[in-house]
Amino acid sequence: MSKTILVVDDSVVSRMILKEIIKTHQPEVHIIEASNGNDALAQLNQNSQIDIALIDYNMPGMNGLELYAELKGLLSISKRALLTANIQDDIKSKALEAGIDFLNKPIAENIIAPYINS
Repeated sequence: MSKTILVVDDSVVSRMILKEIIKTHQPEVHIIEASNGNDALAQLNQNSQIDIALIDYNMPGMNGLELYAELKGLLSISKRALLTANIQDDIKSKALEAGIDFLNKPIAENIIAPYINS
């Protein structure tokens, strides 16, 4: 059974880079792509199965941590990462407290590939 990865980022370029890295390392993976939190929530329901979520922190509407809080009540995701160039200690500690991994932007293959392959 192939994995399903949720990619949420308001940047089209970031989503394209993420999808390219993911498909290079896991060609059989199913990717659900959203440009913001509301778009992601509209595509998911309690029957959705997400193995890995890669969610940007800075987005219009709800930020990545707020989206994870919404998703927590909807479904279980085994690997969750917050992607951001905003490396403030407060955001990092909130993510870690919530059990969310923290991956620095800019998006790079040497950061994303090991995360999705582990």
